[in-house]
Amino acid sequence: MERYSLKTGLREQTILKDVYFTSPFNLVEVRENKKNHLLEMMLMSSSPGLLNNDFYDITIEVIDGSALNLQTQSYQRIYVSENGTQQNMTISVGENAYFSHAPHPTVPHKGANYKARNTFHIKGSSTLLWGEILTCGRKYVAEGEEFQFKKHHTITEIFQDDVMIFKDNLYLVPEEINLKQFGLYEEYTHQGSLFFIAPERDITERMERISEMFSKEEDISFGISKIMDNAYALRVLGNEGQQLFKLFSEIRIQEDNLINQKINVN
Repeated sequence: MERYSLKTGLREQTILKDVYFTSPFNLVEVRENKKNHLLEMMLMSSSPGLLNNDFYDITIEVIDGSALNLQTQSYQRIYVSENGTQQNMTISVGENAYFSHAPHPTVPHKGANYKARNTFHIKGSSTLLWGEILTCGRKYVAEGEEFQFKKHHTITEIFQDDVMIFKDNLYLVPEEINLKQFGLYEEYTHQGSLFFIAPERDITERMERISEMFSKEEDISFGISKIMDNAYALRVLGNEGQQLFKLFSEIRIQEDNLINQKINVN
């Protein structure tokens, strides 16, 4: 089992209090302005991706009043895995705390078999931004590998004060269902999902800003829904992983900057 864990702390800004990782992982701080409250960490890996029988176990604790952004170094590749690969991520976000994570896209290679579970425990005063992007595979290799992975199953559950407020169950088995048919991917090859919740009573302005930004993009389809007064879910279909990653990163950076401004003003 490969694992990493981290826990934030507080001094004048958010600090890294505890960190642990096994090979192939490494966690490094990438915060450029040391005066910023937001702690920015990057996950690095010496492995080319998830291999057969790999099991990644991840634990993150963002304590009360702290703020953490976790970035990734590169695309997450999942290789041929007859016996399967797994990843479990458990994240807790405390009172008046902030966590953002919009990683690079996942690329399931031909024969990839992957299962992941993401579990979040947040408070009523927590702010959370979480995104995921899944590609069809290596679409630009000579042989073409669109939707030739074996299985991709991810479950994301978000609990606020021990009450489930959001669940996403993505189960894709290309051999069993034509993902290009009407109502699924259709003419697209990539999909992205992003969830956001904040203590603010209304997030309509944020949703309008995102809709305006995405409406200017070519070759995508998207929908954004208010699932609570202070939470939205965004779904996007496209054909380029970098395009979707750039859009999600723009949303994430805006929220990261707002947190720094809010803390600095206070």
